[in-house]
Amino acid sequence: MDAVLSNFEILTREDAEAFSIAKGWNGSIFFMVGMKGPRATLEMKHGDIRVGPGKAGKPDIILFFPTARILNNLFTGKGSGFPIPLKGLLKAKGLKVFSKLAKRMEAILKGANPPREIKARLLINTVGKAIAAIAALEPESQVIARGIKGIAEVRIKNDEAVNITFSGQAVTARNGHAPDTDLVMEFTTQDLFLDIVDDKVDVFAAICLEDIRVEGDLHMGEAMNLFLDKVGIYLQ
Repeated sequence: MDAVLSNFEILTREDAEAFSIAKGWNGSIFFMVGMKGPRATLEMKHGDIRVGPGKAGKPDIILFFPTARILNNLFTGKGSGFPIPLKGLLKAKGLKVFSKLAKRMEAILKGANPPREIKARLLINTVGKAIAAIAALEPESQVIARGIKGIAEVRIKNDEAVNITFSGQAVTARNGHAPDTDLVMEFTTQDLFLDIVDDKVDVFAAICLEDIRVEGDLHMGEAMNLFLDKVGIYLQ
């Protein structure tokens, strides 16, 4: 969930249209996935969005997603299914604003001519947060994650970055550069990163040409490659 919802923080910070939409409502939305799935709260205030784990305060709207796929469908525009509003059904303005933001997100991520700088920053965040979620929650990946300790950073050169901390017990992801890293995976340009995400560039060839720089702990690098292979599957 964090891989998807945290993008709204970036979206309203980087995109003027999204910021204008978000200014239309102040309030909070609590997201629930399944009976025992992840929970998060999204708060809007004067166009600024903050997302945190779990339930924060008394949310104005509660949206229940029976499955994680239904949550993904909401943001990708693919598939079917709708969330069940457990609270705030009559707060149409908040639901309308959030729906518009979700459509703006989809337009940037899936549109024909999106603002590439914003798209790259959204997707590097998605990749980093998704790696952390998979390593922490997916059974096979949990076993691998327990065997590594340290900080891995995924970044675009001179631009957006996400750092992932493996403690041996937990996995957490944070936006920004880490003061000290054990592994760095760096893409030389935004365009290269987007082409790789869109399967337009061969990753192995890009590494050989040093368009992708991977430095640091080889064992952690192997684990990161395994997690990356699963990111596309879980975000379909």
